[in-house]
Amino acid sequence: MKNTLSFIAAVLMAMAVGAQTIENPIIFADFPDPDVIRMGDTYYMVSTTMHFFPGATIVKSKDLVNWEYCSQPLEELSDGDNYSLRNGRHAYARGMWACSMKEHGGKVYLMINGNDTGGWLLTATTPEGPWQKRKLSRIYYDPGMLFDNGKVYVACGIGNIQMCELDEDFNYIREQNVVRDKQGLEGCHLYKIGDYYYIYATYGGWPSGQTVFRSKDIFGPYEERLLLDKMIDGRPNTIHQGALFDTPTGQWWTIMQQDLGCLGRMPNLLPVRWEEGWPVVKLRGEGQEPSVERQSFSGLPTSDEFDSATLGMPWQWNHNPDNSAWSLSERPGWLRLKAMPADRLTQTRNMLTQRIFADRERPSEGTVRIDVRHLKEGDRAGICILQDPYAMIAVEKKKGKKRIVWSQDQLTNNRNFTPATAEASDKVGKVVYLRATIDYRTSKTQFYYSTDGKQYKPLGGQTTLGFNLTMFSGARFGLFCYSSSQQSNGYAEFDYFSAETDN
Repeated sequence: MKNTLSFIAAVLMAMAVGAQTIENPIIFADFPDPDVIRMGDTYYMVSTTMHFFPGATIVKSKDLVNWEYCSQPLEELSDGDNYSLRNGRHAYARGMWACSMKEHGGKVYLMINGNDTGGWLLTATTPEGPWQKRKLSRIYYDPGMLFDNGKVYVACGIGNIQMCELDEDFNYIREQNVVRDKQGLEGCHLYKIGDYYYIYATYGGWPSGQTVFRSKDIFGPYEERLLLDKMIDGRPNTIHQGALFDTPTGQWWTIMQQDLGCLGRMPNLLPVRWEEGWPVVKLRGEGQEPSVERQSFSGLPTSDEFDSATLGMPWQWNHNPDNSAWSLSERPGWLRLKAMPADRLTQTRNMLTQRIFADRERPSEGTVRIDVRHLKEGDRAGICILQDPYAMIAVEKKKGKKRIVWSQDQLTNNRNFTPATAEASDKVGKVVYLRATIDYRTSKTQFYYSTDGKQYKPLGGQTTLGFNLTMFSGARFGLFCYSSSQQSNGYAEFDYFSAETDN
């Protein structure tokens, strides 16, 4: 597995362009199932965000290499117990899956498959929003949407692909099965290019493949050509599922995800050429780059001083938040998380998460400074790395005393995993510093603490993470405060979150 990923990464990492290179992944973090549109000279990419809200993250770019946050259109899918972590229920591995984004008639459209909550349509006049949401009459699994001749067509399904016809108000009219008996086929994107309709789709799973179907009639019959096989040069391929688009100068590109272990599925930018009406994806850049001016860019933000009146777009709540139990204004410059009752970390409401950006040379890390003076009996506050299994470091108040603790556990019951705990002997003062790290090269976590912000000590063991389908998202940093008490009025205050890595 590690050798396979290293091989594919080596193939994709450097696409030489004179003195410049395009380095894949173009975003070294979990932005899965990408769909991309171009509006004028700006590209917009939306990705799957599962059970994290606000979701359906859109990022934007003018050069396809450097990206910035644009909006988080999806506020919630449901206020039910499972999406709000109430009564022992949860929506891990569900939520918002692969969606379709299109621009048409002065509006931007997002068609969302909400799994157990139904199908949804979000609309806005610009990708920046504001966005309006309405429920559709049915689910369209992994939809690929197309506006054509006064109708809306949606290619969707898994194994068998249906072509659905809707009116322009998205009322269902009819459907027809256009691709049959293709095991694992999903992730449709639908285009009309020249005389042909194209269904751009993936053979999912591990390893993965990418394929395309074409027809001059939207309802077929369709012919198929495989673009990326599940095996490349004798090794498993994990580059698949994405979008096909052009530049203003007529170049064609694709952005597809690459499965890269516990930190998730990351977008790759690959050039496309056309041969006899078929797109051909080139894994090696062959000296080509997007024919647009490269933009200056400082990177997608990760660190946060919590000095704004609103949360920044790197942050998403794990499931729906309880907005009465967190604040950025009750103590300006600090994030206050009030202790929510929970019997385990994965049932904690108001866990604030963000994607972990990988580093090829050193562990990725997140550090918090926490004021723990207001913790009550049974409260626990700290930082975690959320996957299945997961691990955390926290300050816990028990029997009237505060102590620094580490633990690892799991969402599911995997017999090959052993939960564990550890406790530091240091005295806990008013403020503590806690650090979570994960090494992309080994998929192992390590946690640290400090009482002065200078000297950090390790606590607990190393937890080996994978990309577990019970979570179905890349590992994330999470900030939390929860309590074993049902009536706690305690809270923790986070001064900052820093993703800067010590040299």
